[in-house]
Amino acid sequence: MTGRWGIWALAVLGLVAASGCADRERSSLADGRLTATPGGMDFEKVALFDARETEISLRNVGRAPVDVNEVWVEGPEGAYRAEFTHEGPHSLAPGSACALRVRFAPLKAGGQDAFLVVRSDTRIEPLMRIPLAGLGIDASARVSPRMLDFGRIEADSTKTLVLTLENPTELPVEVTPRLVGADREEFVAGPVVVAPGGRAELPLTFNPVRVGRKQVALAVTPCRGCADVTVQVSAEALEQAVIAEPPVLDFAAVPVDREAFRESRIHNISTEPMTVTQLTLDGLDASFSQANAGFPLVLQPGEVRGFQFRYSPGHMGPADDMARYHVVSKRHPTTDVKLRGFGGASELCVSPMTYDFGTQPLGSKTRVIVNVKNCGSSNAGALTLESLAWQPDPAGALQFNNTPLAMPLTLQPGQEVNISVFYEPTRPGAATGVLVMTTNAYSAATVELDFRGTAQEHAPCNLTVTPLALDFGTVPPGRGAVLGVKLENKGTDLCPVKNIQLRDTGGGSFRLPGGDLFGVIIYPGDWFSFQVAFQAPQAGGDFTGMLQVEQMDPVNPVILVPLLAHSQATCLMASPWYVDWGVARRDCPPEPREVNYLNACTMPVTVSNVWIGPGTTDGEFTLGGVPAPMPFTLQPGDAFTVDLDYAAQVYGMNLSPLYVSSSDLPAPLLVPLIGESSKRTDKTDTFTQQDVSKVDVLFVVDNTASMVEEHPRLVSAIPSFVDAALAKQVDMHVAVTTTGISPVAATCPGGAQGGEAGRFFPVDNSRPRILTNGMPNLTALLQQNVQVGQCAQVEQGFEAMRRALSPPLVNNADDPRTPAAQDGNLGFLRDSAALVVVFVGDEDDHSPDAVDTYVQWAQQRKGQNQPQRATFYAIAPTAAACGTAGGTGTRYAEATARTGGEVMNVCAANYGPLLAAVANKAFSAQDRFPLSESPEPGSVTVTVDGAPVTTGWRYDAPTNSVIFTNVPAPGAKVAISYRRSCDAG
Repeated sequence: MTGRWGIWALAVLGLVAASGCADRERSSLADGRLTATPGGMDFEKVALFDARETEISLRNVGRAPVDVNEVWVEGPEGAYRAEFTHEGPHSLAPGSACALRVRFAPLKAGGQDAFLVVRSDTRIEPLMRIPLAGLGIDASARVSPRMLDFGRIEADSTKTLVLTLENPTELPVEVTPRLVGADREEFVAGPVVVAPGGRAELPLTFNPVRVGRKQVALAVTPCRGCADVTVQVSAEALEQAVIAEPPVLDFAAVPVDREAFRESRIHNISTEPMTVTQLTLDGLDASFSQANAGFPLVLQPGEVRGFQFRYSPGHMGPADDMARYHVVSKRHPTTDVKLRGFGGASELCVSPMTYDFGTQPLGSKTRVIVNVKNCGSSNAGALTLESLAWQPDPAGALQFNNTPLAMPLTLQPGQEVNISVFYEPTRPGAATGVLVMTTNAYSAATVELDFRGTAQEHAPCNLTVTPLALDFGTVPPGRGAVLGVKLENKGTDLCPVKNIQLRDTGGGSFRLPGGDLFGVIIYPGDWFSFQVAFQAPQAGGDFTGMLQVEQMDPVNPVILVPLLAHSQATCLMASPWYVDWGVARRDCPPEPREVNYLNACTMPVTVSNVWIGPGTTDGEFTLGGVPAPMPFTLQPGDAFTVDLDYAAQVYGMNLSPLYVSSSDLPAPLLVPLIGESSKRTDKTDTFTQQDVSKVDVLFVVDNTASMVEEHPRLVSAIPSFVDAALAKQVDMHVAVTTTGISPVAATCPGGAQGGEAGRFFPVDNSRPRILTNGMPNLTALLQQNVQVGQCAQVEQGFEAMRRALSPPLVNNADDPRTPAAQDGNLGFLRDSAALVVVFVGDEDDHSPDAVDTYVQWAQQRKGQNQPQRATFYAIAPTAAACGTAGGTGTRYAEATARTGGEVMNVCAANYGPLLAAVANKAFSAQDRFPLSESPEPGSVTVTVDGAPVTTGWRYDAPTNSVIFTNVPAPGAKVAISYRRSCDAG
C-alpha cells in the first residue's frame, strides 16, 4: 500500500450493547457485524529496530453476538505484530467492543504495507482486512572515535573525554552507553538523544580512586535495538603526577663556610599539564637556601625542570630540611624533597699552587716543597690523594719531577704531606710543567700545579772531591761511624751538582745521615761537606758501597766515591768512639781533646801506626802525644792516649778519620773526628721602646658563612673594649679586616666581595676604616665595621694580618694592585705604638705558612725581644667544643701563647671579658731588653736613637738581658751590640 492511510470512520449500525467481549447467545434470525476504528493505520516513519504502537478498536454493530477468533498481520515478516489487549475469549455482544494492539518495528528500510486480518464467526465478513502502512528509516548514530585514551592522571582527579555522535537521518536517535569491565565504577557516562541531522557529544568521565592501569570498555548502542558499538578505553591512575628526582637531595659533606649547589628536578609523569604554584623550604636548618624564580608555572606532560639549592653549612654535623613544591593536586598538594647535608669535610689546601724556579744553571737540580694538607675541621672526613702525574711536555722530555708518593694517600684532618718538586733542566731556555693531582676533596677533584723555570748554560764544572774514597777501617759490630766528603769548585764559573746519593748501600750498611742531596750550586772557590755513615751489623764482615755525585760536565757527568768498611770484635777499645768539637770559630779555637785506647783482650796487641787519614780538609785536625817508637806492644789491660786539636780555620763541616793499626785487625781501628767552623762573631739586637700610651689594634674577623651566631656576640662586646681602652687614656688606632683572601661574591658587604686580602673593612670607604679614640662615635663605628658579612670560604687570619701590615698596603693610601680607590692602609701602623691583633673565628686558621713564621714576622715588625709590642689574642675554638665551632683552633692557641696573649672560647656567650682584658693589658715601658745570644764579657755596647749610651744600664748575666735604670723614652730605638761568646757556639 503506497498511499498514506488516515483514520476511517465507519458507520455503525445495529444496537449498542455493553462494551467488552462478553459471550452471548446468538439469535438464529439475526447476524453480528464487526467494525474497526480506525479502519486503517499509517505508522509513518519509524527507525529501524525502533517501534511504534497503536490500538485498534473492534466493535459489534450487528444484532447478534460475534466471536473474534483470531487476529494476524499479513505483510513483511517480523515488521508488524498484533495482539489483544486483554485475555480472551473475545465474544462481542451487540454494541460491545474490544481492543487490539498493533506494533510496527521495521527491520529494513523502506515502505512496508500490510493487512491486519481479523477472523470472526460473522457470516457476512468472517475475515476483516484492515490496511497497515509504515516507512522503515535507517536512523542510528555514527560514533567516533572508536578509542578513548585518558592517558595517565593522578588518582582523585577527574578527566573527561567525549565521543562525537552524528545523526544523518530524519529521526531523532537515542544513544545509550554502557560500561563494562572490572573498573567500570570509576567511569561515568549517560544516554544522549541526537536530533535529526544533528551532532552531539557523549561525555565519558574518568574519576580514578585506585592506582593502576584500568580494565574497562564502553559499549555504545547507537539507536534503540541497534547492536552495540565497542569503544576501546585506555586509562591509568597514578599515585602522584609530579615526582621529585631524586627524592632526597644529598649534599654529602661540605666544609663549614664553603657552599655546595645541587639540582633538584621535578618530573610530570602524567599526561596532563600540572600547575606548580610555589617552592618553599620548611626552614629546619638555615644552612639550606634557594632563590628559584618563575612560579607559578605549568609543567607540561612529561616535562622535567631543574631547580638549584644551596647548602652552606653554618655548623658542624648533620643538617636536614624539607623542600616542598606546591602542586595543584587533591591527592598530593606538595611534592616533597628531603634536603640532607653534613657540615665539615675534608678540604684540600695546597701551597704553592704555582712556582717559578727562576733562572737556573743547565744541569742543576732545584727543589720547592709543595705542602698538601687536609685543612678541614678536626671532626671532618679524611682526604685521599688518589693520583699524582705530570702532563707531557710538548717541547720534549720533561724537565720537572717529584719525589715518588705512594698512592692513594689518606690524610686525616690536620695531617699534611710535603712533596718535593724538582726542576732539572736538560736544555737551555724556558720550561714549564704541570703536575696534576686528583683527590676526593670538596671542590678539588682535580688540581693542577704549575711550574716554570729557565735554564742557562755555563762552563763545565771543575770539581774537586776529597777524599777520593771513604775508608771506615774497622768498626766494632753494632757500632756506627761517620766520615765526610767535601766538594769544592776549583773553576772560575759556578758548578751545579745534584743527585748526591748512594748508588750502592753495601746491603744497607752505608747511608747519608742528612738524606740524599738533591742539588747544590757551588760558586767559584766555594765548597761544602756532607756526612756518610756506616752502621756495622752484629755479624761483622767486609762491606763495600758507592757514593755518586752528578756534576755539569759532559765529559765526566758522574763522580763515584768508593766506600770501604770492615767490622769485627777488636782488642783495642777507643774512648770516646768519636770526637765531636761541635761548632767553633776561627778566633776562638776549641779545647784539645783526647782519645784513650785500652787493650781489652787477654793477649798482647802490637800497635804499628796511629795517624789521621784523608778527610774533607787535611790539616784541620792534628795529632799529638803518640807513643814512640813505633811499633809498640800493649799488654792486656794496658792503654795509651793521644791528643787531638781542631783548628777550625776552614769554614763549614770538617771530618777526618783517626786510624790505629794493630796486630789483631786487618784494617785500622776508626775513630771519627768531627768539627764545624762558623763565621758568626758579632751581633746586634734592635728594639723600639714601647709607648705606654699608644696601641694599634687590628681586628681580624672571620667572614665565612658559619659566623651566624658569633658576629652578634662580637658586636655586643665592642662597648666593653672601647670603654676599657678609653679608661686607660690610650692613644688608639683601631681597624678591621677579614680572614678572606680571595673574592667570593658581589653580595658580600664592604666592596671587596669577601676577599679583603688585608685591606681594612669596608674597602669601599662607606665608613671610616681607621678609627681613633678621638672619634665621638667610636663604639658605634667599630660595631658596624666588625659586621663583615658571612660569605668567604677559607679562614686565613694570619695571612690577612701579614698582608694588612706589609707593603704595599701599610705604606700606601691606595693599593696599586686593585681597581678600588683609596683602599690602602696608610696611617694605621705607628712605629712608636704597640701592636695588638685580635682574631675572631669559629674555625682554626688555614693560612699557608707555619705559625712560627707569622709570629716571627710580627715580632720582627715591632721588635723580636719585646713580646708586649706584638701580642695576639683570639676568640677561637678551644678544647671545649660546641656545635657551632669547627674543630679546635690549635694554630690560634699556639700563636697567642707565643706572644703572651689570651684565648677565649668562641662558644662563650659573652666576649666582653676578653676584649676588656685586651684593652687593660699593661702597656708599661720596657726596662729589660733580653739578648738573643750570650755576649763575651765587656763586649756589650748600647745606642739609643743612634747615640752611644755608656751609663744608665747594666748587663745582667743570669737573665742575659740589658737592664736600664734610665728607661729610654717611648719610641726610642735601642740597639745592643756584642761579640758572641765562644760559649755561644
